Amino acid sequence: MKELHTRTIWGFLFATVLTAAILLGAVWFGVLFLIISVFALREFYALCREAGYSPQVYPGLVAGIFLFILSFFTANQTINYTAFYYILPVIYAFPVYELFRKKKEPIANLALTGFGLIYVTVPFSLLNFLAFHEIEGVVNYHYELLISLFIFVWASDSGAYILGVRFGRHRLFERISPKKSWEGLFGGVFTALIAAWILTFIFPQYSPLLLAIMAILVVIAGTVGDLVESMIKRSIGVKDSGRFMPGHGGLLDRFDSILLASPVIYFVFRFFL
Repeated sequence: MKELHTRTIWGFLFATVLTAAILLGAVWFGVLFLIISVFALREFYALCREAGYSPQVYPGLVAGIFLFILSFFTANQTINYTAFYYILPVIYAFPVYELFRKKKEPIANLALTGFGLIYVTVPFSLLNFLAFHEIEGVVNYHYELLISLFIFVWASDSGAYILGVRFGRHRLFERISPKKSWEGLFGGVFTALIAAWILTFIFPQYSPLLLAIMAILVVIAGTVGDLVESMIKRSIGVKDSGRFMPGHGGLLDRFDSILLASPVIYFVFRFFL
């Protein structure tokens, strides 16, 4: 009971800070999520080291910072997409740097360094393109899609937990996560759709169908993201990815759903709307 109490309080504080930063504007959003992306990437590299590998932590973090900042300014059209060419020297520096490290399993170290950027930094960077989008020919910061994305994740988590505990009988992916059930997944879809219906009154510029589709995609992609992170932790033999927040584990534990939901929602809005 005490653990649930602690989890609830810290979860509420975390959601409040996150929501406040998004609502306060582009600078607050950018700074907070840059910090989160850097520490989440550092957490991933710490997991790799726990597994016995030696990813290039500091070069990877520098590349992650560079990638997020480039994405932020590209999304708000301060710079154009050609700026991403400047990250190529950083990426090609990885194998050169590995020559001088004299670490075991250099291929694995290089692969994990790059995968960390793809798995952690890219999804956070894509949030910039949800935050900045064009309306009537003008690109500005709009928080509605960001807020909706996180609300769907939180609503899904709550619904999956409540209905999963109460009615969960059929395991979703028992080998990776013994507690997740199909009933919990459908419960998450149900609560996310309720959240989508409520958001149609708060953000009337978005159609109910669009928000409903977004909610379903977020639940499915977020569930897969949760399973992927559980697979990584299980392969290493750890319960939590870190100790970022009491009762919640690490940053990757908090954002595992976002890591897959963010790219899915980005591609839907980029190519189909």
